Amino acid sequence: MNELEINGKTYPIKFNHRFYDRIVGEYARKNKDSNVDGFNNLIEGLISQDPDAVINAYRCACQSKSLPSVNAVGDALEESGVFDSADVFNNVYKEIKANGFLAMKIHHLLYLLKDAWKNSEVALKVVRQKTNKSDQKNLREAELGVEVAKQNYELAKKQLQELSK
Repeated sequence: MNELEINGKTYPIKFNHRFYDRIVGEYARKNKDSNVDGFNNLIEGLISQDPDAVINAYRCACQSKSLPSVNAVGDALEESGVFDSADVFNNVYKEIKANGFLAMKIHHLLYLLKDAWKNSEVALKVVRQKTNKSDQKNLREAELGVEVAKQNYELAKKQLQELSK
């Protein structure tokens, strides 16, 4: 989608660095926490098929100094038939991924998940070296941590591949 008609005004739609800055800022304000990663939350919303993620994506992609309200964007998307598409989440993801900078941010998300998995494997090695036979609880927790980190990475990778279809 190149533009969106909202309350009689046409907004050009661009998924770019400005969009990224806006989505990061919006999530930080919404959660009252500057450490919240709005871009990753948006991607997770698309993966989990949350319609609010679609609305937030298009709202932040509007090229304007002041953004339209969430309700106005939602109404405009509804009127334009965006939500009637079975591929709405895939379509938004593809538009985001088509921008080189944003594609790099998605790659960075996967890198962070893989790095967490690899770091948990290193931690497991340390726990194995320091754990005696009477204290197996720490070892089981470390092994579980590795498995969880691995599953998080593999699941995210698979889900992003599904969104790309």
